[in-house]
Amino acid sequence: MTDDPIAKVESGEAWNEFCDLLKKAGDVLHRDDLRASTFDRGEGLRYLSRLLRAGLVSFAEGTGPRHPEFRALPDLVKMGLDNPDNYYLSASVNGRHRYRIRGQRGTIHYLSFAAQSQNFARRDRITGGAGHLNDSELKLGEDGRFEILASQEPPEEAGVGWLKMGQDTTQILVRQTFLDRARERPVALEIECLDEEEPPAPLDPSRVPGQLMGSAMYAMGCAQWFADWVVGFLEKAPVNAFHLPDKESHRFVGGDPNIVIPLGYWRLAPDEALVIEVPVPACHYWNFQLGNVWAESLDHRNRRVHLNSGDVVIRDDGRVEIVVAAEDPGHPNWIDTAGHDHGIMGFRWVLADAHPIPTTRVVALDSLRKQ
Repeated sequence: MTDDPIAKVESGEAWNEFCDLLKKAGDVLHRDDLRASTFDRGEGLRYLSRLLRAGLVSFAEGTGPRHPEFRALPDLVKMGLDNPDNYYLSASVNGRHRYRIRGQRGTIHYLSFAAQSQNFARRDRITGGAGHLNDSELKLGEDGRFEILASQEPPEEAGVGWLKMGQDTTQILVRQTFLDRARERPVALEIECLDEEEPPAPLDPSRVPGQLMGSAMYAMGCAQWFADWVVGFLEKAPVNAFHLPDKESHRFVGGDPNIVIPLGYWRLAPDEALVIEVPVPACHYWNFQLGNVWAESLDHRNRRVHLNSGDVVIRDDGRVEIVVAAEDPGHPNWIDTAGHDHGIMGFRWVLADAHPIPTTRVVALDSLRKQ
């Protein structure tokens, strides 16, 4: 064994250490407090493989904070009850530097920028969100173009938006929310570090062992972090009910301050349905979705596992009723459990004038079927 990274590269020890650490990521599959079934563990194995892909892209292939790029998560990587209506982009940054972001607004329904410290490879250093900026705060030109300075100090020039970063900021996350994915166009974005003029250096072999270990630590840290988050739901509300996270907890997990998210843990038998009812507040956008015990969104490409304010049926009294069940009872707001018998669920109220907590009841599925 050696601490010399070059020696580890030459001997192959770097790869062996990476594989050994990656094995430990699987410990999350057997946590007693998650009460995971065989089905859950099968999803968990797939989840870990997805997190590893994200970690490798971020650490082994990342351009670093001096040469950032906005990148989407690898296909099918999901975490933290990701929003099926969202298109996420992120760039690696360092809070000590200044960055210029340029873009063209597009037609997507909601757009926000978040400065975050969310390095799941180092859970002890996660401090949550810093500054946020949403599309209503951008200074748009006639063609929809805009410019943002991401830094600790505000810009001096006029017409430039400011995304405040903290000393520990490591990432800029861009949330883009579709109301109608088929019709709306995302924003076009680019980012540059204002404190760097040289192109990226060639690969440095001494850094590769650390990049591999960072990728494995990311998968392990992210899985444990969100497992802790999900287990905490049961401490805040009964099964099949909702709680409202406090603002600090929401900020700490990197939440947008313009979004309030009632959350819950659900469990149903095959012949049961969860009926959810809530008054709809005046808001820019809202949605409801299901997730699994790993806090992944369910298969929204092929199943009706979420709905939003653009496609839901609301009653004349301004309230919405949603039915969660394994089969469609003929309800206009049916949500498919997609082969799951338990998991998590959440609403999102975006720029809302109120944040109601939904009421719930479990009923026999047959009682909802149309005669």
